[in-house]
Parts: sequence; C-alpha cells; structure tokens
Amino acid sequence: MSASAEAAGGLPYRIITNPETGKQYRVGEDPKQLIGYGRWVPILAAWAAMFMAGILEYTWGALSGSMQAQHHWSLTAVFWMFSVYIIFESVASHPMTGFLRDHGILKVRYAVAIGAVLCGIVAYGLTATSSSIWQIYLGYAFFGGIGSGMIYSSCINMTGKWYPDKQGWRNGFVDGGWAYGAVPWIIAIGGIAGEAGGANLGSFLTAFIWIQGICLTGITLVAAFFMKDPPKNWWPANVDPLNWSKYKKGQAHDLHANPPALKQYSTREMWRTPQPKWIGIQFALFVGASLFGVSYLFPFGEAMHIGIWAAAGGFAGFSLADGIFRPIYGYVSQWIGRRMTMTYAYALDGVFVLLTLWAGEAHIPWLFAVLAVVTGGLSGANFPMTSTLITDYYGSNNNAINYATIYSFKAIGGSFAGGIAALVMTGGVVVAGTADWVGGFVFGAVLAFLAVFVVYFLCKAPTLEQMRKAEAGAAAAAERRAAKRAGRQGQSAAA
Repeated sequence: MSASAEAAGGLPYRIITNPETGKQYRVGEDPKQLIGYGRWVPILAAWAAMFMAGILEYTWGALSGSMQAQHHWSLTAVFWMFSVYIIFESVASHPMTGFLRDHGILKVRYAVAIGAVLCGIVAYGLTATSSSIWQIYLGYAFFGGIGSGMIYSSCINMTGKWYPDKQGWRNGFVDGGWAYGAVPWIIAIGGIAGEAGGANLGSFLTAFIWIQGICLTGITLVAAFFMKDPPKNWWPANVDPLNWSKYKKGQAHDLHANPPALKQYSTREMWRTPQPKWIGIQFALFVGASLFGVSYLFPFGEAMHIGIWAAAGGFAGFSLADGIFRPIYGYVSQWIGRRMTMTYAYALDGVFVLLTLWAGEAHIPWLFAVLAVVTGGLSGANFPMTSTLITDYYGSNNNAINYATIYSFKAIGGSFAGGIAALVMTGGVVVAGTADWVGGFVFGAVLAFLAVFVVYFLCKAPTLEQMRKAEAGAAAAAERRAAKRAGRQGQSAAA
C-alpha cells in the first residue's frame, strides 16, 4: 500500500492506492465537511424523490382501465404504451443522465429537478389533457419516461457513492420508494372506482392525473435540493479500504460477502469483461417477470370478478411489498452476497406468479390478494441488487453510466411485460373471446426461471485476469482511435 497526504479546498484527505490493482481511495473527509450534513440526508432525499417518481410506472396498471374506457382504446394499445414508456425511461434517459453526471456536466440535484418538471408537469399535463393516443404517447411514454428515468438514475447510483462500504440495505431502501410510493394512489383508485371496477373513474380521471403530477413535482423539487455526490474515489475514514478483511465479519459483513471492485472501471473497460452482457440479460428477463405483475395483476383480478377491493388490494399490496422487501434483500445480501440473494428471490417469484394465477382463476379473493403481495415482495429483488452488483464489481466513480448501460436492458423487459405479453394473451391466443391469462402468467414465470439460470451461472465477479485483459483492450482501442484522429488531422492539414 502507498499513501500520500494531500489537501483540496482546505479539506485534508489521504489518497490510498492499492499496489496490486492501482485503485485509489480518497480517505479522511467527513460528509459534513463536504456537504454540510450527514451522508444519510442525501440518501433520504433520494428516497423521497423515488417515492414520488415511481407512481408513473406503478399506477399505470390501475389507471389503464379508466384510460381505455375514456378513449375507447384496445388492451394491446394501452400496454404497448407502457412498453414505450419503459423504453424511454431506460434506453434514452439512463445512459444520457449517467454520462452527464459521471463526467461532471450535470449535478445530481439538477438532474432530479429537470426530471421532476418533465414527468410531473409536462408528462402529466399532456396525459390529462390529451384527446388522442399519440398525445399520451408523447406525454406519458416520452416525457414521462425520460423524466422519471432521470430521477431514478440519479437517486439509485448516489447511494453507492456515499456508502461504498455498506450499500446493501441502503440501496434497497432508496429503490423501494419507487414501488410503494404508488400504494396510496392505487388505494384511492380502488375507492373512487367502487365495485364497478377500474374503468369507473369517469370524469374524475383528469383531475386525478393533475393531482398526481402536482404532488410529484413539488415533493421531488424539494428533495433535489438536498442531493449531492461525494468526490471521486471517496471512502469513509472509519474503514481501512485495503485491510477491511481484518475486521470481524459483524463489523464489515457487507465487504466480506461482497468484496469491493478491483478498480474503478470505465464503461469501456467494464464492457470488455464477460459479465455485463449476462448481467443485462438477467436484468431484462426478471424485469419482464416483475413488470408483468405491475402491468396485469389489477386487470386480471377484475377479469376474474374477484371484486374491486381484492384486485386493488392485491395490486396495492404487490407494490407495497415490492418496495418494502427491497431493503430486506439489501440486508440479506450483506451476509450471503448479491448474486445468491437474486437467485433465491427469482426462483421463488416464478413459483408465486403461477400460484397467483391459480388463485385468481379459482376465484378466491383473499388468497389472490395474499399471493399477489408475496409475488410483489419477490419481484423487487432485481433493481437494487443489480445496481449494487455493478458498484461491487466495477466501482462507484462511474456507476451512474455503468449501471445505465445495464439498466437499458429494462426496455427489453418492458416489452416482455407490456406489448409482448399483451400479444401473448390477445394477439391470436384467445380462448372463447377472452384474454388467455394462463399463457401470459406462464410467460412471466418462465422469464423468472430463465433469469435464475443466468444470474447463478454467468454473473460472477470479474477476476484479476479479466480486469487486466479489459484494461489492455480498452487501451489498445484508445490508441487506435487516437491514431485515426491524427490521420484525419494530417489529411486536413495537407489539404
């Protein structure tokens, strides 16, 4: 180990370098010195922003019946809209936001504030006042997707930057707000709709959407004010970054179960290791399984005539459990590792998806609601565990853009859960004129079981040899790009 004392802006710190990998740690600065308050404050602010921004995604299943009734759209058209939202939320927003943040171009608080305006005012405003399906695609899917993606990307990656030594349950806590923030709204939809079902919001639909947008914008803007990233390579002073194994397991159990990254990987270096493509594939598969419940549990419960409160209660419970279980997964992963936590949760989710189908078709309201809640709890493992896994494997300096490239696979999962699942159930697979719910639920369960295989066998941490190979490949590629630029400049000068 080599260490040197430096000073930056009057704040003393040491740079500790790992002699084997070259990874650096900036040690000695207290969060209060850096931002004026403890590091738990930006984490709590991130949770509040996530609590509000997630309502675009998690109330869609409950609102879809009202949207269909008001505009006379088909089930397939409505749920392809959900898929398009997922595409812009994941593919367009996350890489853009992650790149700007990790390169110091866009501060986290501004990214969250811009996202709040886009999804809270612009998206909800267009959705509330639309008269055609294309206006809702522009509002909900395009602006809503980009705005909520900016918030999610900014919040979820900040946790790993502030808690590189113990990010498990904290990451789950922040991520959980994305799911259970929708619960009050889902219950309200059920209460307003009454026994007639989700299509009975009627004339109150527009006002309801406006209320959601105003609440989302106001609360998220306040939360954004308290959010700030630590400096690159920041590490808490109370944990030795090179000799953490000397601590008892109870003192540094997260580091024992999930050793920190060998280095701070750039995105190019990360993608030159074998793991990212498989992490992305498992992410897409399980996103499809989990978002299937977000999309279809409420309309499935209504279709089975189990009563509005069983349908709304099951879906609200699904979202509540989805969020509450995320910090629990984070805590468990601090003891058994992220990958094993994901493996167990994915396998159980596939089983309970099928059990929920059985309870609905058997017309047992209370059992449907209970199983929907359990399914929701299991479906929440993917998001916090994958984002934390990326920080564990590839470091925190570039985790916003690194995770964003993985999160983009959510677009594939969103297509599985939205439009493709709708096609499975209605696009030619129709029984007696009704949706083939069995085919849809089996489809969702199979996605979960495939994710089990991928995450267990193909998503292990990069080795030192793989790191060296990735570094060499990235360096060689950089030299080739530099040579090409020099060649072009020489040609221009000669001309």
